[in-house]
Amino acid sequence: MEIFQIKGLSIRVHPTFLLVLLAYGVLGLITQALLIFALVIGHELAHLLTAKAYGFKVVGLEIFPFGGAAYCDDLFEGRKIEESIMAVAGPLFNFLLLFAAQAIRWQGYWSGGSSEEFIRINFWLAAFNLLPLLPLDGGRIVRALFSDVFGFVRTTKVLARCGQAFGIILIILGLIFAGKGNSMEGIITLFLLAGFFLLSGNKEIASARITFLRQLTRKKEELLSKGFMKSKVLTAYTETPLIRIIEELTPDRYALIHLPGKEFQVERTLTETEVVEGMMRHGIHYPVGKL
Repeated sequence: MEIFQIKGLSIRVHPTFLLVLLAYGVLGLITQALLIFALVIGHELAHLLTAKAYGFKVVGLEIFPFGGAAYCDDLFEGRKIEESIMAVAGPLFNFLLLFAAQAIRWQGYWSGGSSEEFIRINFWLAAFNLLPLLPLDGGRIVRALFSDVFGFVRTTKVLARCGQAFGIILIILGLIFAGKGNSMEGIITLFLLAGFFLLSGNKEIASARITFLRQLTRKKEELLSKGFMKSKVLTAYTETPLIRIIEELTPDRYALIHLPGKEFQVERTLTETEVVEGMMRHGIHYPVGKL
């Protein structure tokens, strides 16, 4: 939900983050909760500043329990360099704070439980966000590196479903810890994070389709402005459903789809634009040969 706006920048907080703050407050850990909130905001500002350095117009931020995401008018998803660097900026911010705090401790200027807590939270924010799962930063890095090989939609779906599977594992761990009488802080955190992964996985898959359509528009604009662009060739049977082809399309290359005849000679070549338009007219299971 949207909390407030700053100079046109929409700040949204994921419901699971509010539940984390509430749970920590009930457990008497409000200071720790506020520290996490402040460090997550700093983490997100690192993403935002990196996006602005690339010239992207950032329109919103969404805060998750242990991280978040920057949303731009411009399209960066699936671009190897841009999305990778923007994603790694958040964990890098937390690692820099960690090393700075440790250096101050070594000099004897900061000691006690507060310094240890500060270092611990920064470490887990950085390490947790580098897990190769969507919607975490690590998942965005993996998607940027491999969407050109496996297709943007397919890569997003696999990483999001891995995130959902991880959520189920967290639920199982929470139940095991509850049965052993472990601390409520850890158990509640596991359950809230599990809910976060399960809900966010569906959101990532749904937004991947919208992002894909935006990528198609960007490709047309790039082709018109440059006069050329890199392409890839796919060969498909006439009975292949359109969704199988859509999942192979990549952000940085324009696809041509060859349809071979009985003797495997090319009888027809479709563009990815024709395939997408056919999918929107006839549905995802429509055979490509009927276009």
